[in-house]
Amino acid sequence: MYGSGVTPRYLSINSRIVPYADANVHVLSSAFKYGMVVYEGMRAYWNADKQELYGFRLGDHFQRLLRSMKVARMAGDFTPAALEEDLVALIRANELREDLHMRVLAYIDEDDGRMGSTGPVAIAMAAMPMGRYFAKEGVHTQISSWTRISEADLPPRVKAAPNYHNSRLALLQAKADGYDDAILLGPGGKVSEGPGYNIFIVRDGVLATPPGTDGILEGITRDTLLRLAREDLALKVIERSIDRTELYIAEEAFFCGSAAEVTPILSVDRHVVGGGRPGPVAERLLDAYLAIARGATSDRYGYVRSIRADAPKASARTAGSAGALT
Repeated sequence: MYGSGVTPRYLSINSRIVPYADANVHVLSSAFKYGMVVYEGMRAYWNADKQELYGFRLGDHFQRLLRSMKVARMAGDFTPAALEEDLVALIRANELREDLHMRVLAYIDEDDGRMGSTGPVAIAMAAMPMGRYFAKEGVHTQISSWTRISEADLPPRVKAAPNYHNSRLALLQAKADGYDDAILLGPGGKVSEGPGYNIFIVRDGVLATPPGTDGILEGITRDTLLRLAREDLALKVIERSIDRTELYIAEEAFFCGSAAEVTPILSVDRHVVGGGRPGPVAERLLDAYLAIARGATSDRYGYVRSIRADAPKASARTAGSAGALT
């Protein structure tokens, strides 16, 4: 399940390791008042046999963070490589040896700032234990009455905190109506994504997913599955617009994302999808994805980084209140 109920000992603020309780942002900050936050969520997986922790596509996540900052006009001189080292240092400081979800936030750190502020920008990082996001083998979904945001409203390809209010409303509506989750349609009535995860379907044996121009977040897990499906599983794959009713008659449908991984959709609007159970394509893709992410198979794509949780923890600056981390 999501989280373990145990907070980590340390977080990272601007490359400094600080105790959890000391990682604060003022209530009058621009980040709090105006939602001036872009962020990334990413995974690391523990391999018990190898006693090793593997970070998954960390550099790609940080590259997307910087792109989000650019669109949001957030000033800052950051590089993916430096940010990745800060995250690795945080994981080592917490001595984490289990599956993790990492959250990295870039925000305008200005007390009582104006809406037009572009900086200063702070970077906060957290690394927390997390198993499967969904406890069930699959989810029952509802097409939301809320429409997915578009480029004319808020840029969907930017992973910004304000965008997720749209997703939150859809999710809460679905739960109130007795479903597990939601699917949002774009302004043109085409399928977009779930509340925080991309979507795939299988129709007539072909794997399909909405293109980047249909109001989706350009997901890194989505990109991974497209590559695995084509190159490892030899599946026919297409990126195209998907109609609502195609979800009802698909052989399979599933969500994907850093948190969701690969999660089958068992029904849509009470229409059973396929046989109402996880389908073979979703299962094969999940197995292939986890095999690479956990370091259990050859990583010919260069997706994983061996973090070595027992390595020296001297690469990050440490706040005085946290004590020396050696």
